[in-house]
Amino acid sequence: LPVTLNFNGPSQAQRELEEIERRYEAVKRNSGILRLNGEMVKADFRDLEFISDIGSGSCGHVSKMSYNGHVMAVKDMARTSNKEDNKRIIMDLDVISRADASHHIVLCYGYFISETSVKVCMEVMASSLHTLLRNANRIGMRIAEGYIGKMSVSIIQALDYLKDHLNVIHRDVKPSNILLDWNGAVKLCDFGISGQLIESRAHTVQAGCPPYMAPERFDPRYNADYDIRSDVWSVGISLVELATGKYPYSHIESEFAILAAIVRDPPPTLPENMGFTPEFHDFISQCLQKDFQLRPKYKALLGHPFILNSAHDESHDLSILVQDVLGD
Repeated sequence: LPVTLNFNGPSQAQRELEEIERRYEAVKRNSGILRLNGEMVKADFRDLEFISDIGSGSCGHVSKMSYNGHVMAVKDMARTSNKEDNKRIIMDLDVISRADASHHIVLCYGYFISETSVKVCMEVMASSLHTLLRNANRIGMRIAEGYIGKMSVSIIQALDYLKDHLNVIHRDVKPSNILLDWNGAVKLCDFGISGQLIESRAHTVQAGCPPYMAPERFDPRYNADYDIRSDVWSVGISLVELATGKYPYSHIESEFAILAAIVRDPPPTLPENMGFTPEFHDFISQCLQKDFQLRPKYKALLGHPFILNSAHDESHDLSILVQDVLGD
């Protein structure tokens, strides 16, 4: 049967522009202030010393730099006349600067806003889960379920924090936006397309990485109406990828065909022949319910046996995994 994909959610353009302007003025007031070791320091970006390049992505270039001995990752994002780009930058700043109470969201030391760019100073992390998995595959290593369980606890806690404390839905959960440090701490990053929830629902679809997006995000039957459970689907897809070593729709070539399969086909499951526990199988099946009304929210997931068992598991130290996969 032909599949119709809907990418035209209801517009709230004027309302969003006003909200962007309000947030911009709020974050602009703190430009040039770094929070280091519990103290607020007024800084000039020219005083930061370049150490090395970390990499580039869709959101900008990241460098390792230092300020008075404090090493940090600095994300440099160009400001343009594109309203969507500016919205992403402001949303990223707004969320990351207000989420410092969570141990599961990458720490922001501060930022510098100029007429041409925004530079965000963050803690240095060891790797993304995307890079970790790529390296594990390269050396023929499978990431054990116990490690994935530990990651899952932090990911769900981070998303629950965003919802409870900031009333925000991430909307771009995927392995490249989940980071690990050398101590094994797992943290969410990249909030550029996060959305403010209105009465616990989001109402636009033009955000996110389509291959990790939930069916309701582009299925016209839902009329672009979704909530935090769309991120739960993205978590499920990411965990299947980590557990099996490959993206569950990797056998499909075009992105449009992947989106059609997400809407049309049964959801991915964990293979029966890889030794996964019944709890992990059930957790994935809960996360990947096609009907988002049947999908659990974060509090229910935090009470799932897979998460409870993983939270108390002391035999899987993520710092050891990072060392084994990434080396020195």
